[in-house]
Amino acid sequence: MEECFGCWQEARRADKVASILLGIRTALDPEYYENISAVLKEVESASRLLRDLYDLFPIYRARVPMVIYYLNVILPTFQKTMRDMIPYIDNADLPPRTQWTLMSQRLADQGGMTLAQRFVMYCEALVQTVRLLSSRSSISMRD
Repeated sequence: MEECFGCWQEARRADKVASILLGIRTALDPEYYENISAVLKEVESASRLLRDLYDLFPIYRARVPMVIYYLNVILPTFQKTMRDMIPYIDNADLPPRTQWTLMSQRLADQGGMTLAQRFVMYCEALVQTVRLLSSRSSISMRD
């Protein structure tokens, strides 16, 4: 159940990123609040969804094979995004404004979408994965 542990690890990494983003948002002028808050909200949502998956795996053990494919797509890309963010936002040598600006610009250049949009996409995929895992209609309750 490597994916189960992967969900837990990425939830912890998301919590770390959210904590750092909160500190950056607090340190910056209100003009940055909306953009950072949008990313922060989605990172926190992704963390909760990953923990939900982790909690649901033992309950819906028979359905886990159905969601493994999707987790093998979502988790590595989510992990890469988080790992790409950390060097910028967890760098005490840079002022908060530079941390946020460099990170958001460079990561937007990678995927052609804002960081908030990227995390919305991750959250939507995770919501559907949770639904697939816990859906009563996908497999009979006898399984």
